[in-house]
Amino acid sequence: MTEKLAADVIVVGAGTAGAYFAWQLGKAGYKVLILEAHRLENLGKHIEIFHMDQVRFDEFGIPHPTPEELLHVEQVGYNWSPDLKIKQPVHYPIYVLYMPAFIQRLHAYARQAGTEILEHAEVQDVMMEGGRLVGVSGRLAGQPFEARARLVVDASGLAVAVRAHLPDSFKVENQPVPPQDCFFVCLEFRKDIPAGFPTGSNSYMVYKAFWNKSYGDGAILGIGQPYSFDYAWGKHKEWREAYFGDPGTVLQRRQGVIPYHRPPFSLVGDGFLVIGDAACQNKPFSGEGVTSGFTACRIAAEVAVEALQKGDCSREALWAYNVRYFRGQGAKFAAGLAQLPAVVGLTPEDINYLFRREIIFSSADFEELNQNYEINMGAGKLVQIALGLVWGAVSGQFAFSSLKKFLSVSAQAGRLKTHYLNYPDSPAGFPDWQVVARALWGET
Repeated sequence: MTEKLAADVIVVGAGTAGAYFAWQLGKAGYKVLILEAHRLENLGKHIEIFHMDQVRFDEFGIPHPTPEELLHVEQVGYNWSPDLKIKQPVHYPIYVLYMPAFIQRLHAYARQAGTEILEHAEVQDVMMEGGRLVGVSGRLAGQPFEARARLVVDASGLAVAVRAHLPDSFKVENQPVPPQDCFFVCLEFRKDIPAGFPTGSNSYMVYKAFWNKSYGDGAILGIGQPYSFDYAWGKHKEWREAYFGDPGTVLQRRQGVIPYHRPPFSLVGDGFLVIGDAACQNKPFSGEGVTSGFTACRIAAEVAVEALQKGDCSREALWAYNVRYFRGQGAKFAAGLAQLPAVVGLTPEDINYLFRREIIFSSADFEELNQNYEINMGAGKLVQIALGLVWGAVSGQFAFSSLKKFLSVSAQAGRLKTHYLNYPDSPAGFPDWQVVARALWGET
């Protein structure tokens, strides 16, 4: 027998994005059902410890962390030059949190708002009627189920459990993110760290690596790299041995995958929204996706509530989510995705020069990037950067090839941001906009 389920809204995925979105829709008075493929108590254990901006709790209306979640409060972090001669302080308060407890608290808020959460609910297909998404099907605790709703939300992360099953005619990209466009995050928890090694939060951009606080006085040595876990662990060892040797004792290892890819050009369809990692809404400068996902979730929730109130969850009625997201955070992230990999990919000698001259890599720039998700490039700032780069090239401290690359990707980033800031007001203008967007991303 196939179990039949129904709700106003079905959310696929009970991670941070799915739980937060469900909470907001539940508070608005709608019947929400979350379908989660895994055991709820295991969510977040693959990473275990994560960092979250202190200011985002108030921004998104989330009570500040409880003692069960909060491990440390970091008031300042450091970004290190490749030669380790310069560390730029970033004065920006961060909570060091136990992820499973944080997710469980979001679940509690969602349940208090009336949301039902089912674990072991694996979505295997979508249900379409007249070209509209009306539900999902799969297996619940090993038995077949069908779940119908006025709105289906994909918050399933890289599994893209809904989006990957949508037909091509639905006008939402349905391809999963390829491995080369993912970050394989590898974390090594260590204890008994001798004196003289880093403490607190530290970033090493050449390796896309970090040394952060763990439990007590322990440390997490982490890295994010493309392609595979084997490749990432190999780079982890290379970085650790080059900078630190083999300090302390390894307690455990953790690993996870996050997207590092542009979002789908449209996040909505008839009866459908996609949010969080499933929509590739991670910060391009760090890969973190919890708080940036909340930004999208809040917009999506407001749009969804209005659509549900009107009894219209069509693509047109949900289109405002696209417009508001891509003209805001989405435009900033598009520019970052175009520019930051090229900057981080400069030679260590070139990056050392940028640190010495505080060109982009200054404390103020890092703090602005964390706060606003971009560095404000006014005319004066651009002239200062250009003069610093030209002087570096002329004096032999910054490669001419790097100067040319930097200017090229900066121009491309500017074109992408401008294009996203002009995201079409309605689906009618989308086909032409998408053609230009594909060309700007080099996909034609």
